[in-house]
Amino acid sequence: MNNYYTDTTTVIAFNLPTDTLRTSILPGYSGSSYPNILFGAIYDSAFGKVEAGFATQLWLSTTSPTISANPTADSVVLQLPYAGLFGDSTSTQTMKIYELGEALRGDSAYYSNRIVQTGALLYSATFKPDVKDSVTINSLKYEPMLRVKLDNSFGNKILNGGAYLINQEEFRKLIKGLYVTTTAKDILGQGSILTFNLTGTNAGIQVYYHTPTDSGSLSVYVNAANSQRFNTFNNHKYQFADPLLKAMVLSKDSTKGKQKLFLSGMHPTEIKITFPNILKYQSKQRAGFNQALLVIDAPWTTVNNYPPPSLSLVKVYTDKMDYAVEDLPTGTASTIDGVYDTITKQYRFAITQYLQNILKNGVQNYYLKLAVGTPGQMAPFLVIPGTANSKKRFRLELIYTTQK
Repeated sequence: MNNYYTDTTTVIAFNLPTDTLRTSILPGYSGSSYPNILFGAIYDSAFGKVEAGFATQLWLSTTSPTISANPTADSVVLQLPYAGLFGDSTSTQTMKIYELGEALRGDSAYYSNRIVQTGALLYSATFKPDVKDSVTINSLKYEPMLRVKLDNSFGNKILNGGAYLINQEEFRKLIKGLYVTTTAKDILGQGSILTFNLTGTNAGIQVYYHTPTDSGSLSVYVNAANSQRFNTFNNHKYQFADPLLKAMVLSKDSTKGKQKLFLSGMHPTEIKITFPNILKYQSKQRAGFNQALLVIDAPWTTVNNYPPPSLSLVKVYTDKMDYAVEDLPTGTASTIDGVYDTITKQYRFAITQYLQNILKNGVQNYYLKLAVGTPGQMAPFLVIPGTANSKKRFRLELIYTTQK
């Protein structure tokens, strides 16, 4: 038997556009597993301009609260604990908060390109994120968070809700939720995407009020398991993106994948992968594959520009449906299942059985599709060397055996 290694097998890979990204927590997902939401504006050389906003339902902390007659809001404080930052930590962000003008449903999916109906503007200001320093409130230190004061009219609407405060369903008829958005960055290299822990211990809204006879406070929060919430992303139709990415997703030019490939958690695009000459291993050499690894180099050096923690790989048939790759559900070691390796600075996927089945069937009537691990739920993006771009190119590393 002859044993061989090669990393020069022809690979064709290029970015494909997708319609949109599902970003809603419900239905079908465990809301408590997705506590974070994205917000901010960034302008980078790869994907251009993008703005992330979010909409969410709200819950009363206590139904049928005891509120004395004629309450008046003194202040309405929204707290958003930070969970991360991607991009330029020195850039400011402009935040606008609206009352939602439409009711959200827990049994409906929401997507990143949705146009959100809004009601009254409750807050508008520019701030510089501070995701590292603690916040002191009444002499007590808390985790880093953003604290903003909403318009008192929002608090008065809740306090005078009457029968709408009896239960959560009635409350959501009165207060449909919040929509938080931002404005675009116009200078290349500026901006960031913040991650807020929307359901954290210190997250929520506190309404402080007084009446002619007493004073008090009322809490409103995002219920981790039951509050519908979703992100909206504006990518400006890629008009400010890298010309190579624009050519692939807008002009369907697959040849540009030889130079660079792109992935992002906030952009509806994936990478299509095929191996046009793979059947020649059977017809010319009667080969069998011992190990086949798809290798993606992704070196990163800066703290706030980090790669996605994992990528996903599926196969797509002519019916356009996604199916599991044969190698991945079998308990493959984490170093070759798309998890980012911080030592080698690579992602790797085992696709040995996938390619072996192509040889067995004598036809390649499907392709591989590469995306970020949780599209619509993360900020990091990835610029990958293309299939013909130097030694660190997007490649297949193959060990195979032939008969002597």
